[in-house]
This record gives sequence, C-alpha cells and structure tokens, in this order.
Amino acid sequence: MERKKKSKFTLAVVALALAVVYVCSRSAAIESIYPAQKTFHFLREKVFSRIKGAFKSASARAENEQLKRQVASLAVLVDEVQRLEAENARLRTLLEYKKASKVRYIVASVLSRGGGAVESGAFIRIDKGSISGVRKNAVVVLPEGLVGKIVSVSRHTAEVLLLPDSRLKVSCAVEVGRRRILGVLTGGTEDNLQLKHMSGAETSAPVGSRVVTSGLGGVFPAGYVVGDYTGDGFVRPRVDFSSIEDVLVRNEE
Repeated sequence: MERKKKSKFTLAVVALALAVVYVCSRSAAIESIYPAQKTFHFLREKVFSRIKGAFKSASARAENEQLKRQVASLAVLVDEVQRLEAENARLRTLLEYKKASKVRYIVASVLSRGGGAVESGAFIRIDKGSISGVRKNAVVVLPEGLVGKIVSVSRHTAEVLLLPDSRLKVSCAVEVGRRRILGVLTGGTEDNLQLKHMSGAETSAPVGSRVVTSGLGGVFPAGYVVGDYTGDGFVRPRVDFSSIEDVLVRNEE
C-alpha cells in the first residue's frame, strides 16, 4: 500500500516536471523566433507596403497615361468627324448651287496658295485643268459670291487670281433700289475691296448696298455678287478668301 502511494507520487512529480519543461521550452521557442517575427513585421509594414505602393503608383501612372492617349485619340477622331461633316456640307452646298444654276460649272478643290505662273499676289491653285474643261479667263465663284478668274492652266491644275489682287479689274454696280451706281473693283485686301471710278456721288450709295458684277468689260457676266458697300468707295466681300477650300469654275463649253 505504501509502495503504491510512492509510485503515484513519483508519477505526479514526473508529470509536473514534464509540464514545466514543456512550458519553458515552448516559451523559449517563442522567444527564440521573436526577433525574426519582429523583423518580418517591420519589413511587411514599412518596406513591403512601400514597394507595393510604388507598384500601385506606377500602375496608376501607366493607366493614367493610357487613358490620356485614349482621350487624345478620341479628340482626333472627333476633329476628323467634324472636318468630314463640314467638308460634306460645303460640297453639298456647291453641288446644290451648281444644280440650281443654268450655267455649267466644274467643281474644283484648292491645292495651294502662291507659286507657279502667278509670281505674287492673291491667288490659289486648284486641282482641275484643261483635261477637265477649265479654260483661261474662266470665272471662278462660290455660292456666297465672286472669287476671281482663271489666269493660268495646265493639264491637271489651274491658277485663280483672286479679287483682292489689284491686277484684277472687275466692272461692278452698286444696287440702290432700281438704280445702279457703276464702278470698277481694283483690288484691296481680303476684308476690304476698293471700288473706283464710281458714277455719281459716292454718298448716294447707302452703306450695306449689294455690289454685283455689271457685265461690262466682257469677262465677268452680270449678276455675280461681290460684296456689300461700306462707304467711301469700299466693299466688304462676301467670300472669305482666307478659308477657300473648293470653288466652282464656270464652264462655257
């Protein structure tokens, strides 16, 4: 009996000793890995998070640049669509004018300004020439009004001397009711043409009176609109010479 009690006591002591050893060893193990855990935590919180943030920032910048390129591409596309719509509207207006007129016209596009046969001055080069029926001295117009006349022709191109050039003389009439005050257009600027040799007093022509070709001189037929009288012998042209892109060439054939 006494021996059994001693055995139980011994087992209890051994168990307690093992428990103490386990606790101490586990604590020692935990303490042993603490420096590594602390280092990893620091790296994760300070270093890895910054690296991750840098990658996110770089990704965001790349995405932002891509979006900017897409926006720029869309802007170019919108501009192109608007340009095509304006071109279609302009050509449609020319064709409607051509269709409504009893006169035959050749539709031509502007290739350039300056150079070639005309050494200097206000003129344009168009993409229609003799093989298309364009002839020298042919009248060039737009639905808005008179543009000028053909002064040089090749097989595929022609040059148009514009109204602002002083070498172009156009007999005109200022319409004042049923009365017409005659004069000669002798060039000027794209915004202000000069009308000289007016018959009668200049003050008798009200500002805003329409100025048209008179038909005298044999080059420009009567009735083409030139512009509006602004007083003191000057005319504001109906055509915007700085933005001409297409024209109508009168075809006498």
